[in-house]
Amino acid sequence: MIRQCLLILISLQLVACGGGGGDDSGSSGGSQPAAPVETSESKFEDLVIPEGFKFKSAYPVSVSIDLNTRETLFLNIYGRYTEATDGTPIPDSSSRLISGPMKNGEFTGKLTITSQRTSLLVEAWFQDGARQPFRQIISLPTNEIVITE
Repeated sequence: MIRQCLLILISLQLVACGGGGGDDSGSSGGSQPAAPVETSESKFEDLVIPEGFKFKSAYPVSVSIDLNTRETLFLNIYGRYTEATDGTPIPDSSSRLISGPMKNGEFTGKLTITSQRTSLLVEAWFQDGARQPFRQIISLPTNEIVITE
């Protein structure tokens, strides 16, 4: 019922707006017609593509991590992060790309990275929680991420 009343009210307002100036004397009141804007005709052949430009918006990246431990760690790779005042990277959990266990501190896999990304945060947590996690920032673009300790 409220929607119907609202629809009727809006319709009445649109009709009441009208369009008239009321004066039909034919005088335009001194307004001049706008000067035509000159445009040049562009052709596909005129396009210039910079050297090294690629039309791909994403690319594959192989990841190989070996943290030289016999322990199982928990791996997270993030696409966005901020830095604390002491320089420690703080991950944006909504940008997590990979999450899972690393048996014996090893991981091998592939990611698809968008061209807009400039870096990644790799984070590996020990299961005991007492030790500081491994953290490394990876600069992009790159086709391969290799981390060894």
